[in-house]
Amino acid sequence: MSSHIPLPKEKHSQTKLYVTLSSLTSKKREDKRCIETHPFNYRCTFLTNAPLEKQKVLEHIGGYYRVKLKPSDLISPDFINGYVKPDTIIALSLESRIDTGDVIAIDGQGTLILSLCKDTYEELGIVGSKAQFPLDDGSRHIVRIDLNAGIMDPSKKYYQRIKWRFDEVLDREMDFLLGRFDRETGMSLNFDMPGVTQCNPVIEEHVLRNIWVPEVNELFDETTKHPSDVWNERVSEVFEWIGVAASGTDGAQRLLSAKTTLAMAAATSDICTYSVDEPRSSQTLYATSVSGLISARAILSLLESTVAESEKTSSNVVLCVWGHEDAPISWAANEHSYLVSGENLYAQIHQPHANQCLTFQACGPWDAFS
Repeated sequence: MSSHIPLPKEKHSQTKLYVTLSSLTSKKREDKRCIETHPFNYRCTFLTNAPLEKQKVLEHIGGYYRVKLKPSDLISPDFINGYVKPDTIIALSLESRIDTGDVIAIDGQGTLILSLCKDTYEELGIVGSKAQFPLDDGSRHIVRIDLNAGIMDPSKKYYQRIKWRFDEVLDREMDFLLGRFDRETGMSLNFDMPGVTQCNPVIEEHVLRNIWVPEVNELFDETTKHPSDVWNERVSEVFEWIGVAASGTDGAQRLLSAKTTLAMAAATSDICTYSVDEPRSSQTLYATSVSGLISARAILSLLESTVAESEKTSSNVVLCVWGHEDAPISWAANEHSYLVSGENLYAQIHQPHANQCLTFQACGPWDAFS
C-alpha cells in the first residue's frame, strides 16, 4: 500500500509538504527510497521510547572530513579509481551559497555536479543545462559529469578537455566537506589525502519527560488520493509536532509538557499559543540527534536496527532528517536551490508492529522534486 499525497498549496505557500503512506512489506518501499535518494544530510534525529546507545549510533554513523581541494583533484584518475568507483563519495563545497556563487558537489552515485553562476559557466566552456532556479533565464547553469563513465579516461579527448578547462578556470583550492562511505553499510571509511582534517559527528541526547504525543493511528487509515480536510489538518499538526520534538531543547520540553498548566504558562515570559490537539497521550521520549555529513545508507542502517528493537515493545520510531540547504540536489537528483529557506528535509513515523510508515517530505519552492 502506498499513496503520495501533496497537501493543498494554500496550506504551504512557501514550503511544500508531501506525505506518503507505505507498507513496510511492500516491494516499492517509498519510505526506504526517500532515504536512499537523499544524499546531502547534515542532521538526523531519532525519537524513541527507549534511549539509543551512543556507541551503537557511532558504529552506524562515523566521521567525515574537511579538506582543501582544487576541483581538478576530483577528476584525477587516482581519486576516481581509488575512491569514487569502489566507494560512496559525498562532497560539497563550502565557500559559496547555492543562490549567490559556484557550488561543486559529488552526489554519492559518482556524478560531479557543478552549479555555476553565468560568468563562470561561460568561461568554463563545458556544456551544461540552464538551471531551473532562479527563474531568470540563463542566470545559472548546471553541469553534470559522470565520473564512472568510460570517457573519463585520461587517454580520451573528452577527459583531456575537461581537465584543461578545470585547470584554466577552476584553478584555486576550495573548502569541501567530504565523506567516504562503504557502499553496502554506509559506514565511514578512511580518507588518506594531504591536508585532510577528520571531523567526528556531534551527538546530542535529550529526554523529553511527560510530553504530549499526538495519536497517529487514524492517519494510517487514509488510502485515497484526495484525503479529507480533517486528515490534511491533522497530518500538518503531526509534522509540526515532529519539528518541535526533534529539536530536543528545553523549549520543546516546555511547549509539549503534559504537566504545564495555564497558570504555569502564564507565569513564564514566553508567549506561545502552540498546543498538541487531541487525540494525544502523555509519554516520555528520548531524542538522539547526530550532526555532520551523514550518508543515506548509514541513516537507513541505524533506522532499521532501531525499528527492529522497537518492534519488541510495539512502540513507534520517529526519524527526522535535515538536508544541506546549499546542496545542488535534493531527492533523486532533482535540482535544489535556496530562495528564502533552502529546505529539504524529511520525517518518518514507523509503526513496526503494524508494518507501516508515514513519510513527510518538505522542500522549499525552488526545488524540482515538487
